[in-house]
Amino acid sequence: MRITIKLIISSLVFLFSLSANAEALLAIDDPQGAIKPKFDLSDTSRIDIGKKRFNSTCAAYCHGAEGDGGKITAFKGNTQLTPESIYKTILEGRRGSDIMPPWGRTFTSEEIWELTAYINYLTKQPPKVK
Repeated sequence: MRITIKLIISSLVFLFSLSANAEALLAIDDPQGAIKPKFDLSDTSRIDIGKKRFNSTCAAYCHGAEGDGGKITAFKGNTQLTPESIYKTILEGRRGSDIMPPWGRTFTSEEIWELTAYINYLTKQPPKVK
């Protein structure tokens, strides 16, 4: 029952965010389709902003506290993730066995890069020992 309530709350937050930010469509930075951040992904102030956004939208139901892995593999120590793949997944979402809603109409490009900066930071941390 708790999971159902969390899912309903997460869905409502997502839908509200969509309606509130529908105009926040992402523009790709480069005509060849390259996706590039407009700031240094190791900037601690951007990582902190990304962490706050992550904790308010991503952590509770799907990704776990500090990306320790809720419903998916943990971010900490995950060397397979690149900033570009993180960004693209947040932007477009994912379908299949790991479903994730697309956030490209909810967050601006800069906000997605801040989330990317935080997740990229987590990939460089040692994995949590269970």
